[in-house]
Amino acid sequence: MFDLNAKSRHFKYFLPVVCIVLLALSGCATKIKVNMLQPAQYHEASLTKAIAVLPFTGPGGPEFAAEIEGVLAGIGIDDKQYFTLVDRASVDKVISEMKFSQSGLVDPKTAVKLGKIIGAQGIYTGVVTQNNYDDSPYSERRSTCVRYERRRDDKGRTYQGACIQWRYYNVRCTKRVANFAVSPKLVDVATGRIIYSRNLSSITNSQGCEDTRPVQSESVLLEQAKASVKNEFRRDIAPFYVTREIRLIDSTDGIESKEAREKLKRGLEYADKGRMDSACELWGEARNIASTSYALLYNLGVCAESRGDLDAALNLYKQSDKILGKPDDDITLALNRVGEAIKNRSKLKEALDRR
Repeated sequence: MFDLNAKSRHFKYFLPVVCIVLLALSGCATKIKVNMLQPAQYHEASLTKAIAVLPFTGPGGPEFAAEIEGVLAGIGIDDKQYFTLVDRASVDKVISEMKFSQSGLVDPKTAVKLGKIIGAQGIYTGVVTQNNYDDSPYSERRSTCVRYERRRDDKGRTYQGACIQWRYYNVRCTKRVANFAVSPKLVDVATGRIIYSRNLSSITNSQGCEDTRPVQSESVLLEQAKASVKNEFRRDIAPFYVTREIRLIDSTDGIESKEAREKLKRGLEYADKGRMDSACELWGEARNIASTSYALLYNLGVCAESRGDLDAALNLYKQSDKILGKPDDDITLALNRVGEAIKNRSKLKEALDRR
């Protein structure tokens, strides 16, 4: 019997958010999208929860440090703020009282000293190495008709015919390239060790001519480059969600019962409408009638995976694979996907449990 109410003990460490999207078109299999929580790219950085951000050096460094602080403050998982930040006023007060120089703030020893005073586990420092744009002029050729053929219809009325004389000219254009690069570091206050260090950069560009749309402003391009860098930084230092597209299987192989075939079909229709709860219930009932259907086992595996029960999902996918008896792309993807999620589970547990 398939228990539709079973919940994995590891649910809180998987935290999927199922977004059922109707992707099925005529002749195409139904697909759903599942948001899955992934561990940070730099796991050790994700374990340091009480943090402070010091002003970055370099062009626009202090302003970008404030943006990084906003990124960290905005990270929430399971409706809980992930990091605890020492407020900016406290950091600035200590910097002023201790007379730390701006250049000295990137030094790990200074960061450790300051971190112990303000009660932080980790201190972010950094250097903005590029924050600029460059314009390159160029030209594009244009053409315009200066004389048209005059023609007459069968009633003697004149009308404009094809162009018989063209004028060619060049227009001035600009290509604008914005560059932003920063090297953030996270210093462990207890040990003075640098536990995260990366060179992050992004380039954005725009082109425009005087007779068409203008080139994008440098401020917009730089903001786009900064946004790309901040998104990469976000994935580095805390767990993040990725969206997986999962295809359901509609094969009736191994289903002799008309009732079971109907339940499989109706379940797919419910899934099409974003009703995975009803779909899973129908497939569970159908499985009790047709236990040798690889499609039902696979779809029930998707149900288990979408509610966070990874062990049950893996077991169902393996059963489906065994019954089919030959390689199947969807089943192979499912086995690899759940296997990866199970391996990530211990890292997520450690990250979410750490205070």
